[in-house]
Amino acid sequence: MADKELSICEDNESNGHFIQGLIIGRRSLGRNLSFADIAITQSAADVDEANNNDAPINIIFTRQSFVGPKNNVDTLNEPFPTKVTSLPYSAGALIQLGHCQKVKSKTSGVIEDVWEVTRWKITEHPKELAEDMASLLIDSSSKAQNEVDEQSSKHETNSSSVIIGSGAMSCSDYLKARAEAFEVASKRKQELLGPTKVPTRIKKTEPNTNSSIHPENKFNDIDSEFNHGGKQAKAKRAKIFASWILETFFGIQMSTDAMMGSIQHDRLICQSCQSNDTSAEHTPQMHVFDVAGGKGHLSLELILHQLQSLTHAISRCTIVDPVVRKSDAKKRQSKLKKAESRLRKQNDDGVVASIDHIATYFTKDSFPEIYAQSIPNDDLEESRSIPTTTLLLGLHPDECTEDILDAALEHNLSVAIIPCCLFSYLYPSRTLRRSSDGGDGKDEEVPVRDYNDFLQYLLDKDESLQLATLPFEGKNKVIYRKVESV
Repeated sequence: MADKELSICEDNESNGHFIQGLIIGRRSLGRNLSFADIAITQSAADVDEANNNDAPINIIFTRQSFVGPKNNVDTLNEPFPTKVTSLPYSAGALIQLGHCQKVKSKTSGVIEDVWEVTRWKITEHPKELAEDMASLLIDSSSKAQNEVDEQSSKHETNSSSVIIGSGAMSCSDYLKARAEAFEVASKRKQELLGPTKVPTRIKKTEPNTNSSIHPENKFNDIDSEFNHGGKQAKAKRAKIFASWILETFFGIQMSTDAMMGSIQHDRLICQSCQSNDTSAEHTPQMHVFDVAGGKGHLSLELILHQLQSLTHAISRCTIVDPVVRKSDAKKRQSKLKKAESRLRKQNDDGVVASIDHIATYFTKDSFPEIYAQSIPNDDLEESRSIPTTTLLLGLHPDECTEDILDAALEHNLSVAIIPCCLFSYLYPSRTLRRSSDGGDGKDEEVPVRDYNDFLQYLLDKDESLQLATLPFEGKNKVIYRKVESV
């Protein structure tokens, strides 16, 4: 396919220079300047003459030279790479080159050719290829049902079941495919440049507990905006968020230790003042959707926190996440069984809420179908609409943050999300209305470019939305609203 595209481009642009190859190096210096190293697989003859075939092509993206797509049917339709993630390592790319600059290398002092890019296209994205190879769609492969059977065959009635939906993929197969693509690019890079010295990692110092730095600024040394912290950080966030949810939406007061993420799940704390609270008993049980829930930390913490308070506010948690990990359901089920055993010892006749997993991508439009998949057929026939006893949650849900909020507003549901990454390059049309600097009293639309803008953009969707702050490091702002159940 790429060979055909290359010949078409050469026919349409007689004066253009085209190369095709793998991205084996990349660097972004903001919204107006980016660099990449390309391991050539095919190129125009004049480019071959100007460069040694045993060396990668050095390319530069600048706003002055970048033309971009010429029309809607242009094959080279990739936008300007404003972030390093827009230049995925090991991706295949088809690139139209402009002028060649002679640049002196700062490291070696050698004069090198650096080609300006006018248009380009990613022909093989490693993420998309890995998703295809790891797909669990039943029509394309029987491995989907095998994955589910391995998780569900050993569990009882209230076990964590997995429903395979659109976009479902095996975590192990996905990681394997990404690793193979990375290895191919790294091997090619080593062939062209020789063994490269791996930079020594600088050991991070322990944070100063007496510092007055705001918690949101303590993660400045994180390498990527997609890094959400380690296992301990994620577990603590889930505990604190779960405590806040139970208190805010169900009036279940948790201990200070619970809010600070130090609850011990090996014992149940009987709180007589809560067990005698009649208002909690008459609260309708909620069905919680843990969107982009990953391994299900939040769902598990919600149910374990609920057990500690000896209440039954949540009847079911449904994790909506396309990635299927074989061990996750087994680990969750083991913890729930232990909790259920402790309930029996305390003569509590309550039933431990179930945790299900629908392996699919969440969007505002797909939510009705996801809800229908999550409930028994008998209940589905009785309910023609999504009931207000449904709660949508998102703890750093990435791309689907806005979809969660839109789905809750469209169906009049309770919701709580903790936004994290903006993904502004995926959603360039997001804008805020602000007063013009010209003093004419008119509002102007400005693009959403930072975290505070993103929060305001989401809050502007509805007057009922509120903002809260949770006591953990990193992105800790909660946008929520509570809808009374009917």
